Amino acid sequence: MRSFLCLFICLYVTNAFAQQAEDELAAQFFYNEEYDKAEILYKKLLKKNPESVYIYQNYLECLLKQKSLNEAEKVVSKQVKKYKSKPLYVVDLGYVYGLQGKEKEKKKVYESAVADAVDAMGNGQTGLVSFPEQLASAFLSKQEYGFAKSALIKARKAYGPATLFAQNLIDVYRLTKDYESLINECLLVLNFDANQLASTKANLVFLVDTDTKIDYLQEKASIYVQKYPEKTVYNELLLWVFVQQKKFNAAFRQANAMDRRNKTEGKNLIDLAIIGLSNKNYAVAIKCYDKIIEFGEDGYFYLNAKMGSLETNYKLVSETGQFTPEELTLLVNRYLVVLDRFGRNPQTAKSMKQLSDLYIYYTHNLDSGVNILEELIKMPRLQQKARGTYKLALGDAMLMKNEVWDATLLYGQVDKAFKEDPLGQEAKFRNAKLSFYRGDFDWSKDQLDVLKTATSQLISNNAIELSLLIKDNTGLDSSTEAMAAFAHAQLLLFQNKLDESLEELNQLPFKYPKHALEDEIYFVKAQIYEKQRKYAKAEEYYNTVVKFFGDDILADNALYALAQLYDFQLNQPENALKMYEKIIFDYNSSLFVVDARKRYKVLKNSTQTQKTQQP
Repeated sequence: MRSFLCLFICLYVTNAFAQQAEDELAAQFFYNEEYDKAEILYKKLLKKNPESVYIYQNYLECLLKQKSLNEAEKVVSKQVKKYKSKPLYVVDLGYVYGLQGKEKEKKKVYESAVADAVDAMGNGQTGLVSFPEQLASAFLSKQEYGFAKSALIKARKAYGPATLFAQNLIDVYRLTKDYESLINECLLVLNFDANQLASTKANLVFLVDTDTKIDYLQEKASIYVQKYPEKTVYNELLLWVFVQQKKFNAAFRQANAMDRRNKTEGKNLIDLAIIGLSNKNYAVAIKCYDKIIEFGEDGYFYLNAKMGSLETNYKLVSETGQFTPEELTLLVNRYLVVLDRFGRNPQTAKSMKQLSDLYIYYTHNLDSGVNILEELIKMPRLQQKARGTYKLALGDAMLMKNEVWDATLLYGQVDKAFKEDPLGQEAKFRNAKLSFYRGDFDWSKDQLDVLKTATSQLISNNAIELSLLIKDNTGLDSSTEAMAAFAHAQLLLFQNKLDESLEELNQLPFKYPKHALEDEIYFVKAQIYEKQRKYAKAEEYYNTVVKFFGDDILADNALYALAQLYDFQLNQPENALKMYEKIIFDYNSSLFVVDARKRYKVLKNSTQTQKTQQP
């Protein structure tokens, strides 16, 4: 008995290995497109494993590739008779009929399959609720979109519910580019299940990205808002549509109405303000925050709105330079009022840091800015990473005061505390740059070379740029002298001594004519003129870098700076669009590509809207 059992096991294992070898050989022939050889093996394998869809499909493909349509029809017909509950085989039979030119037979098979799918559901057979889905999937694989849609809709109409097979139909509508039906289906789903909002957005977001039927989506969402006022999900969807289209004023009205109607104390407005801020739409962000403040001090988002309004105005100063001395003084006083009212604590730390920046970089009150940063660093219960960030800011302030040793010490502390973290790498970079300012180029370059592999792409890119600058301009003694003068001019710029920095840069071409630093000098001078709000001069020098040094490392920096200049200072959106577009297409490996693409889309939508509104 034991011998018989061992023999049986040996035979079973041998057969299994033999079949595996045949499988592998057939697959090899198939992928090498040796279909005649693969066909022989797959025919044999299908007899042994008639339920294997993988073997069947490869066998059928071999027959079709060799135009053996009659044999293909026999194989598929046999599978249809054996496995009536598998729609794959029925659809394949119709497909083969189509290849044979038997369109009537094909249509009859497909229509019969649709009817059978509906009947299967009606008969209450267990598990067959998915039969129409399987049939639709099989039709889609053969690009028979009309029959796929017919199977799903007829099954839904016959046996409901109203949203049955919704996602399958959405897929069909997307493939057939029937976007109006897709939108209607998505809105129908929300009528029955508000929890599907996230998946609905995922199904519709491509319409926004391609500007396809987006106006129809907005129109239909508005109709549903009016038709079902009790269903807040449609209001949320409409708000999302406005935001995706960058129609921030319409989004503001919608968010404000939603918060008032639902008594949510500004939840939608606060979310919109954050989105507006990230898109540099400061006007809408301020409107949102101011509206929340109107709700009163007892509102849940009151403090967030107060600090958010300050931050938005701070960004107007720091990112656009659009302010008067009087407005700057007013903003500083607003910060002081808020901090007096709500205290100086981890919750208001971000506002304290912004106030210190205003003191240090704009009112040139270094001591007041330093005092705030020192207060932040000593603040109890502050997160260590935030403390490290404020130490870096204090190091910068010390460097502006020309207290180099203190700056180096602070940078070093952060570097040591956050060794492998981007914050620590940023500290190391600032220390390396400080050495560059002081003319210690060898030590600076050694540190920069370490940072070339930094986890932060921005730090890595900055380190590479500065390392290359040092390498290219410190080969000779005379070059080292020129580099030292240029580095000192950079330090003066960092310290906000703009006139002194400009004077030193102006002398460089005379002291060191035809030096390789020419493009760097133009770029830094452009930065200085921009800080001085001499925008025409800044434009001229940025353009010079782009025009004459388009292949050098600073070209994309200058191009992006020029785009920002047109965008936010000179109010020339068409020129800004051209610059952003040039970055996207001509400098597609630049770090600025992502921001350029984002801003390009905003400006493009804005200019198109303005054109359509013109009489």
